Amino acid sequence: MPSRPALLLVALVALAPACGHRGDPLPPRRRTPPAPHDFRLAQRGDALEARATAPLASVDGVAYETLTIEFLYSDGLKDLEKAGLRRAVPAVPGSRVVGVLPLPAPGTTLRVSARGIAGGEKGPRTLTLSIVAQAPLEAPSELRAALAADGVALSWHGVRPQVIAPPPPVSGPPVFPGGPIPPGPRPTAPPPSGTAPPVVPPAPVTAPVTAPVTAPVTAPVTAPVTAPVTAPAPPPLAAARVGSEPVAGSAAAPAGPRRNGFLVYRRIGSAAFGEPLVGEPLESRSLLDSEAPQGATACYVVRAVASTEPLVESAASNEVCVDVRDIAAPAAPSGVAVLPRDGGLEVLWGPTADADLAGYRVYRSAPGAPRERIAEVGTNRSAWLDETARRGVTYAYAVTAFDQAGNEGTAAEPVEASLP
Repeated sequence: MPSRPALLLVALVALAPACGHRGDPLPPRRRTPPAPHDFRLAQRGDALEARATAPLASVDGVAYETLTIEFLYSDGLKDLEKAGLRRAVPAVPGSRVVGVLPLPAPGTTLRVSARGIAGGEKGPRTLTLSIVAQAPLEAPSELRAALAADGVALSWHGVRPQVIAPPPPVSGPPVFPGGPIPPGPRPTAPPPSGTAPPVVPPAPVTAPVTAPVTAPVTAPVTAPVTAPVTAPAPPPLAAARVGSEPVAGSAAAPAGPRRNGFLVYRRIGSAAFGEPLVGEPLESRSLLDSEAPQGATACYVVRAVASTEPLVESAASNEVCVDVRDIAAPAAPSGVAVLPRDGGLEVLWGPTADADLAGYRVYRSAPGAPRERIAEVGTNRSAWLDETARRGVTYAYAVTAFDQAGNEGTAAEPVEASLP
């Protein structure tokens, strides 16, 4: 029979926790979406657009396959949750989502917020943004696009709209019903009923200090007036331009970024239009797009803009598309010379530094005959021997360069030579 100490040891081992204990199970990760980011409002033509970027994952890092962005909106100061209208837009995680909202009457303030919904769980809302509806602007027209040597040249017609001024900032002391509070001690609230008013000791009364008069007061000495003295006249109001016509009596626009003009948008192939090509609205009605990718189809629209913050712009102009390709020809080779050799007339030239240079072409014309191409050589050549030249005939030689897109440049002045 085991001893008593041995039995006690066995009991303690049995009561000890197992070595594979994992602890309490962790709670499941939440699928609640965070608030959408990059939330913006814009008026385009006769519609309002609310834009936001959908989150990629939940607040606990659970990746989404699909989710919904819900835009809540109302006019005035209505409670968005209780009285606001809703527009739900299916979203791809991480993509930009656009909700098109109806345009209220001009002058109406619309308040909008956005949130994500995934698996029935609603996330927190974004900050509430406001925009004042404007009468639709006149859209630009007759947009044209043409290939240029250094990009795509765009031009259009349209009226540059008047700028929508932002609300004036609140500055200066607060104004009360009785007017601004005068300088001095501020009034205090009356004491509660049933209590005696506080005793305020009277301010000490002091006599004004006056300096002794040491000299009699005399009238000022005035010089003879030769011309009337007038205060400088205020500068005249500058003329603010709307399109190309000045508006008389308008104050000059404040310095800073332009808020009105035209914005140009571009898309490549079947993609959607991206951000404007310029950082601030254009005053002119033309633009050179030097960033359009070669070999792609670029499509453009233009919108008139009256405000950039928030964005208020017209409907889009007509859309134009152009196949972007290289049409810039290489420069003409320099230093063309022709020297007689034993085997004929040798044509020499200076190489061209164009990056996409493909080669050179040599042209020759004889008296009374049209110019003909007699040679085409690669970029590693800067000379060619005309072995068909006949003695006693004066020939005129010209050299051109061509690039990999097939563009051929012009030739310099032809050089004449003959075999003796």
